[in-house]
Amino acid sequence: MKLRKKQPSRLSRLQFFSIVAGVVLAITLIGLAINRRQNSPPPKAVSSAPTNIPQTKNTPVSSSPIPVSPLNTLPPLQQTNVELTYNIPIYPNFQKSQKLQSIVDRAVSLATDKKLPNKALSITLIDAKTGKYGAYQQDELRYPASIVKMFWMVYSYSLIQKNPLREADFTRYLNKMIKNSDNDSASYVVDTITGTESGNDFQGEEYENWLQKRNQLNKYFQQAGYTNINLNQKVFPINYLNISEPQGAELKMRGNPEKPIRNKMTTQHAARLLYEIYDGQAISPDYSGKMINLLRIDSQTRNLKKDDQNPNEFNPVRGFFSEPLPSNIDFGGKAGWTSNTRQEAAYIATPDGKAAYILVVFAEDRAYAYDWKIFPQISSMIFERMTNGK
Repeated sequence: MKLRKKQPSRLSRLQFFSIVAGVVLAITLIGLAINRRQNSPPPKAVSSAPTNIPQTKNTPVSSSPIPVSPLNTLPPLQQTNVELTYNIPIYPNFQKSQKLQSIVDRAVSLATDKKLPNKALSITLIDAKTGKYGAYQQDELRYPASIVKMFWMVYSYSLIQKNPLREADFTRYLNKMIKNSDNDSASYVVDTITGTESGNDFQGEEYENWLQKRNQLNKYFQQAGYTNINLNQKVFPINYLNISEPQGAELKMRGNPEKPIRNKMTTQHAARLLYEIYDGQAISPDYSGKMINLLRIDSQTRNLKKDDQNPNEFNPVRGFFSEPLPSNIDFGGKAGWTSNTRQEAAYIATPDGKAAYILVVFAEDRAYAYDWKIFPQISSMIFERMTNGK
């Protein structure tokens, strides 16, 4: 008896074609997903940091990134023929005051009473009306965190004055860099004003050219007497570049990782710059006025931010100088904060004009970073002394 060869059933054919169709569909969907991923902007960094703790060591808390990647909105700056010098009409001639020194000494005592380390502390206090000052370790070079953004702002307005930088195109980034302490905008500002970019691991002559452009930031201020100041490094993280810490040329410029070269300045440097801005001498009276408007923290903002503990938004009030002060004062300044430091540089004036002073405090120790009362306490005491004439 001959056995008949068994033919595939209709059900088997349907299963075969279903499998083929499924494979084709899966390949198509994978291709679409890859194409979409290649054409999408880099993902934003997601913070899982606990409340009121900076995201990374020695890194300021990141504020919200700019809505559009800034590299897509402005052309690169060509500044090969631009020579910049920070010229001011009159160099400040600060004179030591025993009265102001006693106030600074009391501020140091407030830290001592809380068992905070004095070695990590620097203070400069200047009477903006007389130019007299008191200080504590004001010539000690320290890490400035976001205070460095004030200096980048001045350099930017110098370029605007020389015309290679259009103010109308650039104001948005300066505003977010100063008002919101936005690292994305600050990154774009640095790239634009120096003609450099981050992320690339340049070698040889290419790296030396890159470094020379960045060092123009230092040269600009050093030639005007800001001795040993270092301003050429960005602050991290930078969300739009998806960079959480220095890499490539940014890392190489730091040298020995055991003892890295970092941004450094003194409280005297920061106080002098604020003095020149508020005296109308930084770039010009007109540009000084624009910078004052960027630095100013109005009374409404101070009232709203006083008790705000949102860890995902920059807060220049809570834990800083303006927190305990009257709402009607004129207050302008820049704060910095990392996991190991707390810094602030501010101009403070009463509405009647009888008192106007500059206060800068740098504290390079974790104990200050996590003490939310010491800066307000120092500020409150100094305001009382400066306004009561005691």
